[in-house]
This record gives sequence, C-alpha cells and structure tokens, in this order.
Amino acid sequence: MLRRFVTMVAVMAAMLGFSRTALADAKEIKLGTLAPKDSAWGKVFNAWSKAVEEESSGAVKLTWFFNGSKGDEVAMVGKMRSKELDGAAITATGLTQIWPHIGALQMPGLFPTWAKLDSVREKVSPKFDKEFAQQGFVILGKGDVGMAHLMSRGMAVRTPEDLKKAHPFYIAGDPIGQKFLETVGVPSPKALGVPAILPAVSSRGEGAIDVINSPSIAAEQLGWAPHMTHINNLPSGIGIGALVMYKETYDGLPADAKAILERTGKNTGKLLTDRIRAIDEAAFNRLKASKTVVELNDAEKAAWAAVFTKVRNALKAEGKIRADVFDEVVNAAK
Repeated sequence: MLRRFVTMVAVMAAMLGFSRTALADAKEIKLGTLAPKDSAWGKVFNAWSKAVEEESSGAVKLTWFFNGSKGDEVAMVGKMRSKELDGAAITATGLTQIWPHIGALQMPGLFPTWAKLDSVREKVSPKFDKEFAQQGFVILGKGDVGMAHLMSRGMAVRTPEDLKKAHPFYIAGDPIGQKFLETVGVPSPKALGVPAILPAVSSRGEGAIDVINSPSIAAEQLGWAPHMTHINNLPSGIGIGALVMYKETYDGLPADAKAILERTGKNTGKLLTDRIRAIDEAAFNRLKASKTVVELNDAEKAAWAAVFTKVRNALKAEGKIRADVFDEVVNAAK
C-alpha cells in the first residue's frame, strides 16, 4: 500500500511539474487580422484563443494583432513567410497572395446563394488544401466575409454604365476586384489598402470614393456604410476567408498542439461561417432600412450578369484562375 501511494505521489508530482513547465514555456502563436478586436470576427477569434489555451492547459497561446496593426493582408502574408507572423485570418485578398487560383471561389455571379458556395467548396477543398500545403501554408479553418452588394453615395448604380461614371475602388492585391472594374470600363481603377478606405469614403474632396462593393457586415463594422446613401438589392459576389498558418511553423509544433489547432480551427471556421452569415444578413436589412434600396429590373440584372461572365472568362483567359481549377469550380456550381 505504501509503495502504491509513493508511486501515485511521484506520478502526480511529475504531471504537476510538466504542467508548470508547459505554462512557463508556452508556445506563442502570433496571428494577424484586419478585424477590430470588438467586431464580430474579433469576438470569435478571442473565443478561439481561449479554447486553445484551455485545451492545451496553457501550453499553446494565440496572440492576435487586430485592426490591421501588422499591415494589410498582402503585408501579413509576407510577414508569415518571413516568420514575423505565424498565421492570420485573411480574406480572398490575402489567400490569393498564397495561391491565386483560390479566387475561383469568389468569381462574381457564380454563387447566388451560400448553399451553392458550400456545395462547391466541399467538393474542391481537398484539392485546395493540398495546393496551399505546396505553397507552404496550412488552412486551419474556413469562414466567410459576407454577401457583397454595391453601395453608393448621392446616386443609384443601376447599370455598369453608372459605375463607370462613379469613383469606385478595388482592394490592393485583389485581382478579381481589379478585373471587375477594368471590365466595366472604369477609367484608371484605384487600388486601396483596407486602412485607406475609410478616409477615402469619408472624404468629399479630390480622391474621394463614392462607391463600395462590400458585404454589409464589413461596411458597417469598418465604418464605411454611414457614408453611403444607396444600396443595391442584387448580390454582386461572395466574400470568402480562411484561418491560415505558415506550414513550417505548424510542422514544428508537437503533435498534440497541432491536433488542438486543427480541431479548434475547424470549429472556429464553422462558427465564423454560421455567425458571420447571420450577422451579415442582419446588417444588410439594417442598411436597407436606412438607405435608398436600388431594385434592379430584368434588363439591368442581365447587364450585370453579362459583366460577371466577362470577368470570369477574362480571369481564365489571362491565367489569373488556372484553367483546370476554373473548369472544376464552374462545373461544380452548375
């Protein structure tokens, strides 16, 4: 009996010693995001941090750099490669810096509903995950940014010709947004990093922006929406996103830490998908109540559909979306 008691004490002491060592030598994983800390995204990311810390007994800690404090998404991808950051929560703008062809999931006019995107993404995810691994990155979770709508100030944007006369922008590093404005015929499309958008939409002077193409949740939480007076009822695209980590850093973690990140990352992606979609829809309804809703007729819808088709075909023809990826996604979306 005494021997058994001594053995149990020794085991407990060893476990306690391991726990204290794990806490003292906690692995810090640095993650960047454009989202403000108090935003819907920020709250989910903080919940993920707590889950990781609890499940690892403090051995793994997620440290978030919110509000674009590590730069825009192009910069964050660069900082992951230089190991200044270990990972990030990024939208298609950042994802296409890693593997450009993931933009196929954000081609305009292809996914009129979330259900359609879900169906296609499930089919292509194994291939896309493999492609990201070959580029040196691991996708831990998949989430969405929201359903994009055109919003404008002082005028209704009913047709591509209306947009051509306005002052829109595309997010720097976003090849689809750039190709969209080029296809419409916007003279010298302007590229802006996310931190520069609010000053541009709030300005009324030279360089002011009077049209945004954005999910309602992003426009609301980043402060862009109050500067717009009109919102189009027709969705102009779907915004995708993902939680990614630099593979070399991920591979260097202990097996149990990787398992925790993989499991909680997947759960976080699911939570983001469900929560953000609901919040985005609520935001869209709020914006419709506070702005002039632009309801398009059949001819105007057809004009936008034609532009969306031209954009998709140009992305394939110019190699911005690899032909095999383009065909697989388009066929899956039928």
